[in-house]
Amino acid sequence: MKIKHPNFHKIRFMRRPIYFLAFALFLPFLFIAAAPDEKYDPTTLVFPAFLHTYGVRKATAKHLFLYMQNRVKVSNPQGIAATRLEVWDEPKDPKDDDEITVYGVNSGQNAVIYNTSMTAVAVYGLYEKNERRLNRPHGITAHRSGEVYLADTGNNRIVHFFNPGRELKWVRALGGMAAPRDVAISADRTVYVADTGNNRVLVFNNDQLLQTWDKAGQFASPAGIVATDSTEQWSYYKDSFIVVSDQDGQRLQKFSRRGRLLKTVNAAALGKTKVKFMYLAIDYYSNVFVTDFTNHCVHKFDRDLNYLTAFGRRGDGDKEFLEPRGIAIYKRFGQVLVDDRESAQYYWVGVDALNCRATPYPQPRLLQLDYFLTETAYVSAEILDANGAVLARPLDKTLRFAGPQQEFLSGHWEPIAATAEDNRRRYDPRLLQNLPAVPAGKYVLRLTFSATYSSYKYFSKTVEIGAEL
Repeated sequence: MKIKHPNFHKIRFMRRPIYFLAFALFLPFLFIAAAPDEKYDPTTLVFPAFLHTYGVRKATAKHLFLYMQNRVKVSNPQGIAATRLEVWDEPKDPKDDDEITVYGVNSGQNAVIYNTSMTAVAVYGLYEKNERRLNRPHGITAHRSGEVYLADTGNNRIVHFFNPGRELKWVRALGGMAAPRDVAISADRTVYVADTGNNRVLVFNNDQLLQTWDKAGQFASPAGIVATDSTEQWSYYKDSFIVVSDQDGQRLQKFSRRGRLLKTVNAAALGKTKVKFMYLAIDYYSNVFVTDFTNHCVHKFDRDLNYLTAFGRRGDGDKEFLEPRGIAIYKRFGQVLVDDRESAQYYWVGVDALNCRATPYPQPRLLQLDYFLTETAYVSAEILDANGAVLARPLDKTLRFAGPQQEFLSGHWEPIAATAEDNRRRYDPRLLQNLPAVPAGKYVLRLTFSATYSSYKYFSKTVEIGAEL
């Protein structure tokens, strides 16, 4: 059965390069990274198509130094935010839909760097004085309306800016906090603050305090926060929830919009002795991405905080990080931006397939296929005989969701219907009886996986596995 992505008609595959790549700290002067290590090439995130970026993937401090003529030096980069500004939109010109505005915090210089066009960049904070001077800022968040909020940690406040299209304009400061580390804005413009020093989360609307989440023991130095709500245009599930990291980066907690605890994940559950969760981002399928400063990677969880995978390792090459910090995702196209101690990197959401295996299912003899997806994907499957001839194509660009997946094929190489529960396929054992058996023999299964948005036309992963029945 072939299932069309329910939002497929809205997805435009980008055909033009993003020259600015003004993501956060290291703008137009980027370099082409070396070819990936053949032994390490995870595909949960993938590099954009060459024609989209002309090979641009990664930027370093040296390039920022040259471009900004020594005015800005990379110094303790922190949060990143990305959005598509409404004022940039030209409804009659769909070619500009991927032109996003990106804000990056250069905490060591008390500055915010952002792009004002596809090729130009501006900086706030180098020359500001008195009330408008920043002090060790960290997290930042942005809304398509132009609203921007910054956690001005050293000044114990959140700063509200407005960007009418080309300039960050001061609006006001929200005080009464103690060293806030991060801030998030949802599609309906509700603002959530990780008030770190006060061990609480604050909720604002129109810059007025609505809620205070501060039950005894609920938070321990909350540091990272991200939010999504049902009014979000580019959201598959139309979810509404907030995720907070606390306990010095050792814990993630998921909350409802009213502050009800929904799920807790401790770092120990990842099987690592040391973890430091930093910043968070949510994608189109409500998956939660979290940077890990200690393990030099990005962790990925599904919308229920079930663990999916880790992406990246320590190093300065392709798909490697050195103490990653900020992360931002533009949900419509799956554009992902990550900064670390020395660089900023640009990816598209891809997909990886793990633990693929094919085994016989007895009585009758069926073919059982198990695999684990790190992202919702289109899955195709071919059955080959021992000579490499294609016998059947039971799956053709069939939508499957992130997490563990299972298929059963009958003797006619037809997929057996399953029930769906929370996007997990379930089989009634009674329905696996009285079916034609798969002929005994040796087979090869060729599986092809492709993500459902920007990388769809440019990337796919093929896995071949043997099966003997």
